[in-house]
Amino acid sequence: MAPFARVAHSLPGRKRIKIDEKRGDATYFATLEKELAECPGVGTVTTNPRTGMALINHTAEDSVLWSHIAEHDLFQLGKNETVAPTPVRPSIAAGIRNAEHESYTKSGKKPDIRRLIFLAMMGMGVVQVIKGNIAIPAIAAFWYAYCVLPGTDGENPEHALIETKLPEES
Repeated sequence: MAPFARVAHSLPGRKRIKIDEKRGDATYFATLEKELAECPGVGTVTTNPRTGMALINHTAEDSVLWSHIAEHDLFQLGKNETVAPTPVRPSIAAGIRNAEHESYTKSGKKPDIRRLIFLAMMGMGVVQVIKGNIAIPAIAAFWYAYCVLPGTDGENPEHALIETKLPEES
């Protein structure tokens, strides 16, 4: 029975196929490369047994390519049940919320994330100045730092250097 495979990436004339079952099987991938090269309209076939990937560059219609693969029993397109699902990483926002919660429960004070971002942006600006990138990167970092500085968002207009709110229409 042919191994299960999935299309990892597809563009017109280019297909990247992932065959997890045969990962590490150099003999299988050498045979696959040879068989696919015989398909009319296939230009190049590059395989990597270590990753279980095959890259097919072709000029033939997709239906011709898939028919050739099915006729020669090279692999079956479908769900590969041998692969464990990839664990989902927690989002950055969830990480920040968790860090805020932990620091609040330990110190009893609510953290001011804006001040932390301000300090980080100022630090990045200083690093860019030291590297000699004074034109755009340093200025951008300083501007972003200013924008998150408490009191510059219109909460306290006398401390703001520029007006950030639009005048209300009457």
